[in-house]
Amino acid sequence: MKKLTRSLKWPRLAISAFVCVILSALILTGCKKHDMRGFKLVEKRFVTELNAECYLYEHEKSGAHLLKIDSDDPNKTFAIAFKTFPDSDAGTPHILEHSVLNGSKNFPVKSPFDVLQKGSLNTFINAFTGKDMTMYPVASMNDKDYFNLMHVYLDAVFNPLIYDDPRILKQEGWHYELEDVESPVVYKGVVYNEMKGSFSNPNRVLNYEIYKNLFPGNPYGFESGGYPSAVPTLTKEAFLNYHKRYYHPDNSYIVLYGDANLEKELAFIDSAYLANYERSDNPVTITDQTPFELMKVAKAYYPVLEGSKTENQTFLSYSFVAGHNTDQELSWGLDILCDVLVNQESAPVRLALQEAGIGQDVYASASSYNQNVVQIIVQNANPQDREKFLEVITNTLKEVAEEGVDKEEVEGVLNRIEFQLREGDNAQKGLIYGFQSLAGWFFADDPFLTLEWEKPLAELKKGIDGNYLESVITKYFLNNPHTLELILEPKPGLEKENIAETQEVLKAYQASLTKEQIEELVTETRELIEYQEREDTPEALATIPLLDIADINPKAEWFAIQETEVAGVPVLHCDQFTNNVVYMNLVFDLRVLPQELIPYASLLSNILSLLNTENYTYGELNKALNINTGMFNVSLPSYLEGSDDTKLIPKFEVTSKAMGDKVAKMFELTGEVLNNTLYCDVERLKTVIDKHQAQLDGSVKRNGYRYASRRQSSYVSNRGMFRELTGGLDYYWFVSDIAKKYDENPEKVCETLAKVATLLFSKQNLITTTTCQNDRMKLFTEGLTTFVATLPDEAVTLQDWALDPTKKNEGILTPSKVQYVIEGADFKTLGYPWDGKMRVLNQILSTDYLQTRIRVMGGAYGGFSIFTPYGIATFNSYRDPNLKGTLENYAGIPEYLDGFEADEKTMTRYIIGTIAGLDRPLTPSRKGERAVNYYFTKTSQADLQNDRDAILETSAEDISAFANMMQVVLNQKAYCVYGNAGKIEKNKDLFEHLVKLEK
Repeated sequence: MKKLTRSLKWPRLAISAFVCVILSALILTGCKKHDMRGFKLVEKRFVTELNAECYLYEHEKSGAHLLKIDSDDPNKTFAIAFKTFPDSDAGTPHILEHSVLNGSKNFPVKSPFDVLQKGSLNTFINAFTGKDMTMYPVASMNDKDYFNLMHVYLDAVFNPLIYDDPRILKQEGWHYELEDVESPVVYKGVVYNEMKGSFSNPNRVLNYEIYKNLFPGNPYGFESGGYPSAVPTLTKEAFLNYHKRYYHPDNSYIVLYGDANLEKELAFIDSAYLANYERSDNPVTITDQTPFELMKVAKAYYPVLEGSKTENQTFLSYSFVAGHNTDQELSWGLDILCDVLVNQESAPVRLALQEAGIGQDVYASASSYNQNVVQIIVQNANPQDREKFLEVITNTLKEVAEEGVDKEEVEGVLNRIEFQLREGDNAQKGLIYGFQSLAGWFFADDPFLTLEWEKPLAELKKGIDGNYLESVITKYFLNNPHTLELILEPKPGLEKENIAETQEVLKAYQASLTKEQIEELVTETRELIEYQEREDTPEALATIPLLDIADINPKAEWFAIQETEVAGVPVLHCDQFTNNVVYMNLVFDLRVLPQELIPYASLLSNILSLLNTENYTYGELNKALNINTGMFNVSLPSYLEGSDDTKLIPKFEVTSKAMGDKVAKMFELTGEVLNNTLYCDVERLKTVIDKHQAQLDGSVKRNGYRYASRRQSSYVSNRGMFRELTGGLDYYWFVSDIAKKYDENPEKVCETLAKVATLLFSKQNLITTTTCQNDRMKLFTEGLTTFVATLPDEAVTLQDWALDPTKKNEGILTPSKVQYVIEGADFKTLGYPWDGKMRVLNQILSTDYLQTRIRVMGGAYGGFSIFTPYGIATFNSYRDPNLKGTLENYAGIPEYLDGFEADEKTMTRYIIGTIAGLDRPLTPSRKGERAVNYYFTKTSQADLQNDRDAILETSAEDISAFANMMQVVLNQKAYCVYGNAGKIEKNKDLFEHLVKLEK
């Protein structure tokens, strides 16, 4: 319509009244459609990359910015973001992000966010704090629910209760806690403990130190999430002033995505919120960091346990500031150079560092904030390598700048980037597009700048044909004084020092208090606990919009699979529209291996495609895979037939994907990897194993929950034991031992890996699965037929494994500042069958009891339960300052359930939230994966429907009836704690074994 009004030519003659009326109606309709409800249309544009008409608005009264991405996607998304530049390390933006979701003017419950999690059909609900922004996104496929979520989130950000209720800051940020006059004062707070957990990861420490040194005094030099020791410096005044400054509509950026009615969206946002505000005339801006005149050198430390080895545990980093993220060609170029120069297996910087014997792994990244930052980081190095590290990097970069980058390597990396962009394999597209839009919107007033990638990518390709990338290397990587060389060294006992320092600060604070002040602090502590324990009133809960059971689809979604056979091999095909992408999975049964080779199978999965083959060097293979496929991945999934833990079906799965015209090449390259890998190149294998060990070393330090969960699961189930042997601490220790002793007998490792490959990769041991359109099956069939002909065709024998899960009750000793406490058991072996109503039980425990006890009152970042149809019930805490208290809270679950009462409205809320967890939108590839899972587990459509029916029929009495089962589960006392060594040692009587992370 806008185009129509622009193209009208007004003749200087009388126009009939009828025509005038029609034209006036058209023009008014155009205005109503575009300039409406207090919003002025800035630009209308069809964005090819999104396949959507987009409308960019500005709210005339308040100055709010709004982008509507008008898509036919039913997964409607609302997001509101604010520029939030930190002004200290106190974590004000992060604490505010938590706090505004704890009650608002129109929704005066303690946590509308938690209430919505319990009982909304949302497909996504969360909030994010970045270095320069805070975003609040929600999504739903239900129109009524979508507007409810929008209403609650808008009220949260503009009308939070933080001004009237100081308990919110205390709970979510930090507070002094004093149980009684004889106890020591301690710090408590959700964000405080979250960041203690975050900074237990040396990579997080490294990133903090890099930005602090590259941006001294600039907002990017501060920790927006909060540096643990600085969080308790945040005052109420600074907290509230920050909200006033940054949470004004003219600093807001609203994204609407999906098929909701635009006029209805704008009308609601205007009338309910934005119309109440005037422009602030105080725009939020940021200035660039003043460039350095000379490279800076700095050193920092991260904690390791006393007595831990420090050799080969240092991080060496070379970082620099490079232009602005609004220069899209440069931003893409930096991303590509990070891969081509460092991350690819045959990248020149990687090879040069390997040849010089510096570190065990190296990686590079480019982050796009207002100013781009590139980091090159070597892991598992030594401090004395510092000068050599810089010399090797500089000399290698000079050589590449002079001789030119490897054009094939660039082509491969570009193909992977384009593949991912065109594939769009993410069900939360509104969320992704919202994030994409912000960089251009924040810093160039143009959200399309970072949404439209075709043009900058085409310009970049032209530049690559010349010497653009070489010029970027020269300008930014080499001749750039705004550079930092930072060393991060391990320091045994540093965490003990930090704890002692905090205790001294708290002791001094406590000593400064009068008797009356101490008693007052005890009273405040008790009042806060009482507030946290208190349930919201029915009147307050009634303010949160609630859907009806009638809003739920009573039918369970089912994804069918077609069984065929190609060249004697079973094929499972899930017919989905995939936009010309063909997804391939080659599934080999691991039970052809004897049990002692299980860890070697996992090692094999992590090194395939990284070694030379008969026809390719590993570098050539890497390029060919990048050029011809969208990915090449190997994993070890496990299935349980009939959800029976005694019927474990472990698999070795090779996954790839390609556009239709490259399917044949995808199969050819896969065959090269599986059939022709040269395992006995001992030097190359050593390099790959050392790199893998270094990656695992980093993983166990930053993913405490994952390893505690797998360890605990190995106590109670065969599947858990399998996952522990192939990806848990047992596997980490296995790889560490292999790496340590490799030089003693490298041939044994080579020969064992070759043996595993020989046993696995045969025609008789193969099932293939694919997700693609029916009209692409011919391409898949042709490629598979050629591939199968290369495999040996011999009978296979499946071995009987005796995995023998055994309860160990371990405390895993680490320098972490927090704990991950996992307890659970197999309720089926204890005599309790699966019941679909357990899904509602899980929802209630996770969003109510554990959320309140573990997070709200305990100060942990998270507390939740997990119930599975194969019989596992676990209770979990995440970034938890507590240990014994958390186990005591788990022990209280039976009593909570025994006394559980809920009216019909409350049960409806829980049921709706449970269904929402099942009805997440899925991409075509994920639908295919779900269908394959149904096949291997022998799950029927009736099984899914029975579960759904049970959920919809669940009553409060049904929930209370689970109390006895929970008591029996908890009587098993099967728990694992990964956490602070000092905390675990103080509670050593709780454990059968104390285990060091490093052996």
